[in-house]
Amino acid sequence: MENQMQAWMKTIRQLFSPKTLTHLAQETGFIQRKRALTAEAFLTLCAWGDGSLAQQSLQRLCTSLTLRHDCSLSSEGLNQRFTERAVAFLREVFFLLLQRQRPLRWSTIQTYRTCFTRLRILDSTSFLVPTDYGEDYRGSVSSGAKIQFEYDLLSGACLQLCVQSANDSDARFAYHAQHTILPNDLCIRDLGFFSVAALTEIDARGAYYITRLRSDMKVYIKENSQWKEWDWESLGNQLKEGESVEMEHVYIGHERLYIPRLIFRRLTEEEWQKRMAYVRKREKRKGKALTRQTLEQKKYHILLTNLPQESFDGQQVYELCLSQDFVGDFFLDRFFWLYMVL
Repeated sequence: MENQMQAWMKTIRQLFSPKTLTHLAQETGFIQRKRALTAEAFLTLCAWGDGSLAQQSLQRLCTSLTLRHDCSLSSEGLNQRFTERAVAFLREVFFLLLQRQRPLRWSTIQTYRTCFTRLRILDSTSFLVPTDYGEDYRGSVSSGAKIQFEYDLLSGACLQLCVQSANDSDARFAYHAQHTILPNDLCIRDLGFFSVAALTEIDARGAYYITRLRSDMKVYIKENSQWKEWDWESLGNQLKEGESVEMEHVYIGHERLYIPRLIFRRLTEEEWQKRMAYVRKREKRKGKALTRQTLEQKKYHILLTNLPQESFDGQQVYELCLSQDFVGDFFLDRFFWLYMVL
């Protein structure tokens, strides 16, 4: 844990000088005069960890500040630093991280301002809560809460914020939030939010979607008025690492929902290893192994979209889809818990 903390602090210092962080903190009003608590120390305190920070006592956090940053602060003094200005400071750091970590992608995303009303990223994160909250926030095993968060990547606006039980369905949340979708919105969602009903509604509202295909969802092709199940394994065996193909006019599920485009891409070895590390960790946490077919499908990105091919090629669709992972990693996993504290 200590080694990981040091690695995180090293990364922050490579991206931001203490002077830069102090300037951001002053611009947002988080720091108005010289204080014991520096911008770098506060950022490290907030951004580090896997969500357990909000469960630690103020006294323990103060001890951490003293040991790692030589910052002496009372519990009440630290408590008073969690303000809207603190959120504004972290939000500015997030934007800079987004630009510096993905400069090409960021510049590309900005070109889509004339294409879409909003570029909506919907994601969620779950965490354990004390058993005292069990009646209000239930998880699959213990008490747990889930944050549903939708973010407009173009404007930086928070579109939706909801706290619910950890075992509540992502797909159900997405479906009941469909009334907020405007024409020309682009909705990018991960597997948990996938549902045929949601895709149907997005399309009916004149908006666009990019989503991954669920492993248990069958794909069909219509040939000479006959339905034929798509053999993705045979096609996948023909692809080299990083290679992709595109199919038009496919249908999914027993409803045979029409999908204009399916993009099928084989992961590189590096991407495959990273994904499997995540899969194994999740299997261990849930105590349930994935089936052979599901594991085999993890070698590929299978994307569904109704974006017009003449305006967005397969690589552009893939790049846009990756923005969901990037925002989730940096915002939900690192910074977003602060909204809960406030």
